[in-house]
Amino acid sequence: MRGKRFNLGVTSVLVAVLVLSIAFMGGCTSQPSTGEPSPLIPTPPTEPVPGTHTKGYVYVSILDFAFEYPEDWEMEIPEVIDGEDIESVVMFTKPGTPTTLIVTVKLSNLTSLEEVKEEFREGLKGLGGTILEEREVIVNGREGYEVIYKPIAVVKMRQAIFIANGKSYMLVCSTAEVLYDEYEEIFDHVINSFVIK
Repeated sequence: MRGKRFNLGVTSVLVAVLVLSIAFMGGCTSQPSTGEPSPLIPTPPTEPVPGTHTKGYVYVSILDFAFEYPEDWEMEIPEVIDGEDIESVVMFTKPGTPTTLIVTVKLSNLTSLEEVKEEFREGLKGLGGTILEEREVIVNGREGYEVIYKPIAVVKMRQAIFIANGKSYMLVCSTAEVLYDEYEEIFDHVINSFVIK
């Protein structure tokens, strides 16, 4: 029972960090609210596309982006809290663990990686988190900002942020710090399979 409470507690913290991450990126929006609710996003197809499926992973294409996630992970489409700026949120979890992958697409007026870095650093500073590593990356021809950080002592996260089409595409991979090395290869695969169409 104790292990289950730990997993639920860490998962709750991860979801809270996601909400705060989305909130601090909230200053990046460029379109005013129309007051109308966001349209419902249909469940994305999960059939592999010829030539893109990797053994042990499932290819998923949502709106204007696609990537692969582990076939034994569960997919959820949580309710969007800040629907006026968020275009899509998809969450994947490894059952029985605090390990999650959350992909968020949000309207943004950011135009450079320097702006992305500044926004991220300011937001994490406000949360009291610690950056362990950060770097610029190129994934499938797209430049991005990748950062590994600890929002709280027991959680380690890896986030990749790309800007394109007036949007921020954020992939947040997270788990308990003691499990991070075990999932690092999976996080690599998911991020490296990410494509903005």
